[in-house]
Amino acid sequence: MADRAGWQSAVESELRAAGRELEVPPAGDLTAAVRRRLEGQAAGHRRVPAPGAGILRLRLGWRAALILAVAFLAALIATPQGRAVISHAFRFGGVEIRQGPGPARSPGSHAALPGERQMPLEQARRQASFPVLVPAALGRPGEVVVSDRGRVVSLFYRRTPYGLVRIDEFAGRLDQVYFEKFAGLRNVTRVAVNGTKGLWIKGPQELVYITRSGVPVIASARLTTGNTLVWGTRQVVFRLEGNLGKPAALAIASSAH
Repeated sequence: MADRAGWQSAVESELRAAGRELEVPPAGDLTAAVRRRLEGQAAGHRRVPAPGAGILRLRLGWRAALILAVAFLAALIATPQGRAVISHAFRFGGVEIRQGPGPARSPGSHAALPGERQMPLEQARRQASFPVLVPAALGRPGEVVVSDRGRVVSLFYRRTPYGLVRIDEFAGRLDQVYFEKFAGLRNVTRVAVNGTKGLWIKGPQELVYITRSGVPVIASARLTTGNTLVWGTRQVVFRLEGNLGKPAALAIASSAH
């Protein structure tokens, strides 16, 4: 119970931090604009007082408050951080974790990221906008796939003691979400990788890719294999997935260079 309470406290801290990162338009500018417009609409009523003038002013006041509330909510929903706060989700290094079931997956379909292209590692490094790192513990990947015009680079290792291991790499930006995971918080714990923060997510989870414009790609929805480790550097975020335990995953992550 102590661990769970500590984790819930950590999640609340993440949500508060996300709230502080929201870029909401200054309220003063919007308030002034709304006031000017409402005063213009009510100008005709000031010359000849009429019964119910007080009620009119009260309605206008409520209308202004409603416009402000809707504008704030729209600005909140327009940002990944805002959506996370509203939906009781939190973000870590471009991965947004939500509770509850994910989108329905098409049975029998091949889940893929947009614009997937297999290519040599050297070519993938030239196309990516971030440094593509390789874990020494696994060696050179057997397959490299670049998706969404270099936005994501995936390394595949099919011959390991753990079976298939997949590592997705993408730029470590705070203002974008690359993947959404749907997992219970009881399956998520914090870990340290080379002195930096990371997340260990136990068990398969539903995973969906998010485009640059913040739209989920339903065709990419799939159930992950085994467990997942998420960590990052100042430039790159890694998402390691496979049927391996936490010690092995941490050892692989520590060897990435």
